[in-house]
Amino acid sequence: MMKRQRWRKPLQTVGFMALLLLCISLPLTGYADDFDEYAPAATTIDLPPAGGFFGNYSWFTASEYFPANTPVAIDNFQAQGRILAATGKELYLQRNYGSGGSAWDVVATVAGGNMDPSFVRISPDGSTIALGIGFNAPLMVFPTSILSINNPPVLDTHPQVTAYAVNYYDAAWADNRYLLVNGGQWPGPPYASGVGVLDTTNPADTGTGLIDNIPGASAGIAVDRVNNRLITGIGYAPAGGGNPNRTGEIKLWNAGEWSTTPSTALDYETNPKVLAQNVLSAAYLAFDKEGNVTVGGGDAFGTGGVGENGYAAVIRKDPAVDRVAAGGAPVNDGDWSDTAEYRVLASDPCMNDSATGIVYGGWGEALAVVWNPLTMPSGCAGVPGSAGEFWNQGVIPRITVHYPDNPPDQDSDGVPDASDNAYLTANSGQEDADGDGYGNMVDADFNNDNVVNFSDFNTLKAEWLGSDPVADMNADGVVNFSDYNLLKDRWLQPAPYY
Repeated sequence: MMKRQRWRKPLQTVGFMALLLLCISLPLTGYADDFDEYAPAATTIDLPPAGGFFGNYSWFTASEYFPANTPVAIDNFQAQGRILAATGKELYLQRNYGSGGSAWDVVATVAGGNMDPSFVRISPDGSTIALGIGFNAPLMVFPTSILSINNPPVLDTHPQVTAYAVNYYDAAWADNRYLLVNGGQWPGPPYASGVGVLDTTNPADTGTGLIDNIPGASAGIAVDRVNNRLITGIGYAPAGGGNPNRTGEIKLWNAGEWSTTPSTALDYETNPKVLAQNVLSAAYLAFDKEGNVTVGGGDAFGTGGVGENGYAAVIRKDPAVDRVAAGGAPVNDGDWSDTAEYRVLASDPCMNDSATGIVYGGWGEALAVVWNPLTMPSGCAGVPGSAGEFWNQGVIPRITVHYPDNPPDQDSDGVPDASDNAYLTANSGQEDADGDGYGNMVDADFNNDNVVNFSDFNTLKAEWLGSDPVADMNADGVVNFSDYNLLKDRWLQPAPYY
C-alpha cells in the first residue's frame, strides 16, 4: 500500500397562459443547486493535532461527520452531526458544533503503537465505525455505543472490536453491513490496487473481490446512496514508458453494475465511465446529499514537475456526473479554476498543501475542507503548483466549512447549525470566553465541571456587577440579572449545552 497522498387541471385559457409564462420565467431548481451555492468559508476550526504530543506521533488526523438522524448518543452527547477524529493514540469527538481549539474529548484509545490513521468511516445509521489505524495494521470495526467520554475504551482489547487482517487505503460503507475497501488486490500483497467487500457482521471475513486491475496506487472510494453509484480511481500513476499520466483518474459504476455480494470481480480497465481524468490524487472521494462529487488529495509529484495542490474540488451532478453515468464524456476539469462543472475550494491561502482533504456532513449540510496550516503568508513554503509543503508530525490541521444557501439554522441566528456553538440558542456573536466549546449564552458552567450548580451560582455572585467575560453570559459588558436568569434556566443541567 502506497503512503497516502492526502490528499452536492383545467383552467381558463388566459389563466393557464399566465401560469405557463410564470413557470417559464421562474428559475429551475434541482440537484445542482448546492454546487452553485457552495459559498466562501463560513467558519474554520482546528482538528486534534497530527501527533507530536504526549509522545504520540502521527502524520495525519483522519476525520468524518456522524450522519444525520444518527440515533446513537455518546454518553449524553448526541452523535449526529459531530466530527469524529483519529490521531496518535486517541479517537476524539467534537465537543460541540462549531467548537475548535482544544474542545475535543477523547472517546477511545489504542494501547499498541501510535495510529497513523488512513481513515475513519461511520455507517449510514451511525451505529458502526470502521477505523483504518495505519500501514500494516488491522482494520478495526466496532459499534459506536462503546465510545465514551467518561470511560474511553481501549480498542485493541475491547471484546466488541473486530480486527480484520485486510489491506486498506480508504473505505466506504455501501450500507450498514457491507464496507467497501480500496487498498490491494484481494487478498493480495500491498502496492497493488483493488476494491473488496467486507461483511462486517462476519468477524472471520477476509473480503470478497469487487474491482481488480486498478493500475497504480490506491485512491479513495465513495458510494452515492441515493442513486447507488460507486466511484473509485487511481491515486498515483504518472506518465512514463509510453503511458499517460493517470493520477487522479476517477471511474463510476451505476446501480446494477456492482454488488455487495459479487460472484466475480469487475475489471477496472474495462469500465468506460471515466468521471475525471486527472483531478488531484482522488484521495478523498464523497457524494453530497444532492449527488455532487467531492474530491481531495494532491498530485504532489505532478506532471512535468507541477502538481495540483492546495485545494479540493466539487464535481457537478447535473450535467457532469449524470452525463458520465449515461456513458458520456468526463468532467471538464477546471485545472485550478472554476467551470460550469467543476468548482475549486481553496481554503489554504498559500494553496501549497500536498495534502488537502474534503468531507461532507449531511446533518448540517457542511462541506469541510481539511488543510495543513504549517506555513502561512508571507512565509508560504513553495508556490501553487509546486510540491509545496507536506504533512508533518505535530501539525494542527484545520477544517474550513462551506455551505450552500440556507443551511440548517435551528435558532435562526444566522450561524449554520454545524458551525454554531449553541445551535438551539440564538447567539450570532458566538462568544465563548472560556474556550470550552460552548457559547456564553448557554454556558453557565463557569468552573467547567460539566454541571450547573451552586459553585457556578457563587461565581456569578462574586462577579456581580463586574465585567468578567465568562460570567457575562449575554456578553453585554456587565454581570447582572440578565445573566442570573440565563444561569437559572440552566440550573442542574449537565453538559453538553446548546
